[in-house]
Amino acid sequence: MKDHSLVIYHQLQQIYVLLDDGDRRALRTVGLTPTQYNLLLKLEIRPDEGQTITELSQALLCTRGNITRLVRRLEQQDLVQCNGDDRDQRLVRVSLSPLGASRLKDAKVAHTSSVHRRLGALGGEAQQTLRSLMDRIAVLLATDLAALPPQEPEAEEQEA
Repeated sequence: MKDHSLVIYHQLQQIYVLLDDGDRRALRTVGLTPTQYNLLLKLEIRPDEGQTITELSQALLCTRGNITRLVRRLEQQDLVQCNGDDRDQRLVRVSLSPLGASRLKDAKVAHTSSVHRRLGALGGEAQQTLRSLMDRIAVLLATDLAALPPQEPEAEEQEA
């Protein structure tokens, strides 16, 4: 008898790898990696005030050290800017630079086009069914994680 939970898990892992590869290919056209794109997306949420390294590390589920290295690379490319916090000089606030906002706009177009090309063939009804099932999976996974003790993200290197 097949363990359906394991089969589903492995299929989701395979889908993640395929999605990630497609994202890498699409974002390469605008000179970004998926990790860089996701960080720029997070900065777009609060463009005026920016976000701290800690806020970004929590949002992207990686260590502050990895985020710091990623931010430095993006700052060298003039895609982000770092400024002190008005209320707490110990904090650094990261925000999109004008070039970063422009690059993010181009990246969104490339990414959206890629997603539509890859998943559009499913059709409306199949997409709705899949979305409903994925919503259920997301709730189940979040509930399971919430029941576990919190922990810091691992110090593994993330590709930037």
